Amino acid sequence: MEVLFMRNLQLFNPLILVAFVLVLSTGCQENEEVAPVKTGIDAEILNLTDSTVTLYSVINPLDKIRGKESAFRMEIKVDSNGIFIKPLKFDAGYYFFEYDENKVLYFIQTGKKLSLDFDARKPTIKPDYSGKLKYESRYLFDRYMIYGNFVANEANYFAYNEPAFIETVELLRGKMDTMLVMYIANHPTGSPYFMQQESLTNLYFMASYLAAYPHQRANVKGDMQPLSPDYYKLIDGLNFNDTNALNNPEFFGFIKNYVWSKAGVPTSVTNVVTQLELVDSLFTVSAYKDYLRFYTAKEVSKWDATSERAEMLDTLQSLISDKEIKHFLIKNIQNDTALAPNMENIILEDQ
Repeated sequence: MEVLFMRNLQLFNPLILVAFVLVLSTGCQENEEVAPVKTGIDAEILNLTDSTVTLYSVINPLDKIRGKESAFRMEIKVDSNGIFIKPLKFDAGYYFFEYDENKVLYFIQTGKKLSLDFDARKPTIKPDYSGKLKYESRYLFDRYMIYGNFVANEANYFAYNEPAFIETVELLRGKMDTMLVMYIANHPTGSPYFMQQESLTNLYFMASYLAAYPHQRANVKGDMQPLSPDYYKLIDGLNFNDTNALNNPEFFGFIKNYVWSKAGVPTSVTNVVTQLELVDSLFTVSAYKDYLRFYTAKEVSKWDATSERAEMLDTLQSLISDKEIKHFLIKNIQNDTALAPNMENIILEDQ
């Protein structure tokens, strides 16, 4: 089972995937005439309750803990027939389209158009897509729905024994990789960045659940059989300093779950110290270290007001190198009456 799983994890080497796409893309583009491309987004939405819909860019996990908001956000008025047309030029990347109480993930690429046609009362029914981004939109809708269903049932999966849990993860990863292969086969000249990030998303979404299982299973089922000696070999070989994943939310979920499982949840001084040692030994990218220290500090701030909590908060914030992350951390816990003595003055000192 371990050999099968590692083979599945390595099914899409991002660099190989991007190279493959670039070769195909270059070959096709040589024979294409350059022509103006309509850009933007338009939609026809039936049964919309709120006439205002919102389009906004997905926030980078690091920018989120810097206190930043979406780089792009637009509220769009829909006419009485549920129609709108916005001929905008977007920066390439991932966006959420939010309507009524639902939101759907899209990838928008510069110079390409996205057209939607759907019923707002049927959010689980795939919209009719047209325009040059229809292939990416179809793939993302299917992926988003499958992931959402998996997350909704995660408590059941964490209650499985180790072999059953690994099998469940393997099956989903295989299904998602097959979907990605089909997307590439049908649209080989798509964005290399999109294909790279989707490959990484599938890898780290599943790795995140494998990393979370050791500490989450006890939360849902209590005492269980000890993990097999080789369990962590399933994920120990992954790249903890993957700079291709700087914008990938699933990667950040993976590294957090991994550290919290290996070193223990930050509910004690011992566990926090162990976490700090593990982070220093595994990570060379300072942004990843800051991310992990930020969320550990957030948990420590919930401890009872003691000198140990003050000392741990002081240590954690002093180790965060990104000033914006440090400032946002302090702002998040500034109403706590038991902050470490010097924390309230750090922002002034750094300016």
